[in-house]
Amino acid sequence: MKQEFGSDAVILHTKRVKHGGFFGLFGRQVFEVIGAMEASEAASTAAPEYLQHGGESKSNLLLGQRNHNRGETEAMTKPQATSDELWAAGAAGMVKASTRAKPLWPDTIDGIYQQLLQCDLPQDMAQTLMKEVLQGQPQRQWRDLDDIWPLVREQIANEIETIAPWDLDGGQKRAVLVGPTGVGKTTTIAKLAANFALVAGKKVGLITVDTYRIGAVDQLRTYAEIIGVPLQVAYSPEGLRQAIADMPDRDLVLIDTAGRSQRNESQMTELKNLLAGVDAEVHLVVSATTKARDLTDIIRFFSGIEIHRLIVTKVDETTGFGVLLQATSETNAPIAYITTGQSVPEDIEVAEPQKIAEWILGD
Repeated sequence: MKQEFGSDAVILHTKRVKHGGFFGLFGRQVFEVIGAMEASEAASTAAPEYLQHGGESKSNLLLGQRNHNRGETEAMTKPQATSDELWAAGAAGMVKASTRAKPLWPDTIDGIYQQLLQCDLPQDMAQTLMKEVLQGQPQRQWRDLDDIWPLVREQIANEIETIAPWDLDGGQKRAVLVGPTGVGKTTTIAKLAANFALVAGKKVGLITVDTYRIGAVDQLRTYAEIIGVPLQVAYSPEGLRQAIADMPDRDLVLIDTAGRSQRNESQMTELKNLLAGVDAEVHLVVSATTKARDLTDIIRFFSGIEIHRLIVTKVDETTGFGVLLQATSETNAPIAYITTGQSVPEDIEVAEPQKIAEWILGD
């Protein structure tokens, strides 16, 4: 690439790919290289269509691709690159390909971008976030942390959707908590029940269909007795509907379910059957300690049912809060509550966008 485009060309990204073959098999291995350089320097070495898109200059970056196979170079078709693709290429390569390469954005921007990645925010989401912040901002301001940092915080806060607690003056509310195993659904239900019953003075009822875990029913029954609210156990979809019907005087009915693995499709079928015909808000409960890739799998799995709200637990057990932004972005559902410890009823709070943004940026 440097032989063709010059010594100032920057290698942004490389990956192994298969060329030819049958469904990805028996193909020969080649290497794809993505690079960039200043447009003014590229003009004398690259074809004009690289620098123009739709007749207008779109970027000061030049994107070039080549395949390398055992040291031999093969020219690839040069696609028309949009400004979005060029910007993403620069961001994806972390802008600095080597210690000798000329950075394409200042350390200020790279430092904020790295912070987003360290918070376990997916790379594509971090790139999009930085792009939205920098659009419309003069490049001379990119080097001033005092100018950029508040814009990043505000952008994150704007993208995090939250929702206020239930208004229980308009009739009975029903909420069912679903999620993977080990995220703390039962403890979260106890916190909600205690706050609405003991603090807000509302009539609360509890139902559990978690009859799989040993001691799960006893755990929730203990909480119910301490809080002073009724508990019913349902063993089937019909039993769940009957348990709801048996609580007509309750302002709030909270329904606990068994944790389900995102790798077990039969459990999703069971959950769908359980909730069929039940008029209740579905809250997906996820842990803040979940890895980004696992969170995507969990959300994809539970998208088999309609998710109305999110609850994020265990924020006290992690230093990477990117899951909060990722969860609301990938589900298009607002975050209702966040839990911050094991204590009942204290360690739960209403989600606030500004506070979440500060957590993500490590303020």
